[in-house]
Amino acid sequence: MLHRVPKGVNALTRNVVINHPNCFLGEVWRKKILRKDPGENPGTMAGDPTWGGMGQLDDADEEDFEYEMQGYAYALWCENFTPAPLMDRNDMNTGTGDQFTFVIIPSEDTYGAPGYFEVKTHDILFLLVCLDSDTDEYSRIAFEVVGRETVLNIPPYCPRYTVNRRDDLHFGPDGEPLFDLKELRKAQNAYKRELSKRKTEETK
Repeated sequence: MLHRVPKGVNALTRNVVINHPNCFLGEVWRKKILRKDPGENPGTMAGDPTWGGMGQLDDADEEDFEYEMQGYAYALWCENFTPAPLMDRNDMNTGTGDQFTFVIIPSEDTYGAPGYFEVKTHDILFLLVCLDSDTDEYSRIAFEVVGRETVLNIPPYCPRYTVNRRDDLHFGPDGEPLFDLKELRKAQNAYKRELSKRKTEETK
């Protein structure tokens, strides 16, 4: 009987997120490993190639892969907002950190239906940010799912997801990266040095 509680909460959560004024429409993409092992039987090791015959626990270090779109989703940031810097275009704030918590709701909620998927670790969530309401052009702000948590201790639970911002995967409406990574890292390192310098001066 208790399993009906999280199912009811999830149904209400879905309605709230989809109709929330701060909800984002997003795309969820998943890593597909392209590397193959000679003579391997697909699926014997969770469908992933082995490392010298040894099964792997995670594919985070794979370098031969591509991303496949799983479907559309609704995403709602579920943390208390704190003042955050804006992008130069004034179309998106970059947050005060690199890790955030989102409720992610696939647009299709019927198991087995076309477009249905479950969010998994290492999936990439692109938030679609419209630059002009008169066009269908979107910038894509990327986040990687790095963990999940529940707010209710009854199966099948009420999940929400911890994500890290992926500055290397942000794209503008023209499909070009929003940032020059070399310049971005240069600016980040300069900022860190400045913070360290200030802390050193404060301790004197």
